[in-house]
Amino acid sequence: MVPNNVVKGGNLHADTFFVQALVLAFMITVAGAVPGPSAVATAGQLPQRAHVEAATQQLGITIGRLEIPAIGLDEPIREGVHLSVIDRGVAHWAGTAEAGGSGNMVLAGHRTTKTAPFRDLDRLRPGDSISVTGFDGRSAEYVVRETVIVTPSDIWIVEQTDVPMVTLFACHPKRSARQRIVVRAELVDVPVVQFP
Repeated sequence: MVPNNVVKGGNLHADTFFVQALVLAFMITVAGAVPGPSAVATAGQLPQRAHVEAATQQLGITIGRLEIPAIGLDEPIREGVHLSVIDRGVAHWAGTAEAGGSGNMVLAGHRTTKTAPFRDLDRLRPGDSISVTGFDGRSAEYVVRETVIVTPSDIWIVEQTDVPMVTLFACHPKRSARQRIVVRAELVDVPVVQFP
């Protein structure tokens, strides 16, 4: 039975996130990707990123929102870094930190193809702000510390860190997959729940 408040003007945004969270939990269970006790991040532990070919990298459900005022970016974040997910916009590397969580939250996106959410990553400067809101309503504020150019084999960018941070990466230069542009930002504001 559907509650009356959902049918008669309920919070559609919250209801959608609730349904997506249920679907995510079901898909992870069915895929056999439920982490063991050593993979779950608890106080003082860092999350363990999922392998790039793991089933969880293909989920593609919306898990949050990324806002970067300096480049006019305001996009949903989808779970998984499978190419089919990155083609739809900003993609979260499954198993890396959540918004405001311990460790390194890793986000990927295109610069010139498909939706190209990271088209202007090269315009970000140290001190620029990045806001990430999780599906649970927690909003975390980060400040850009550095931009680096690396090769595709430099996977250290997705490793977990002792400092809570977000790492954004995309192909570089524009219209080439020869290198990766990487923007790293550190958490500056403790996440709080945002109510509508």
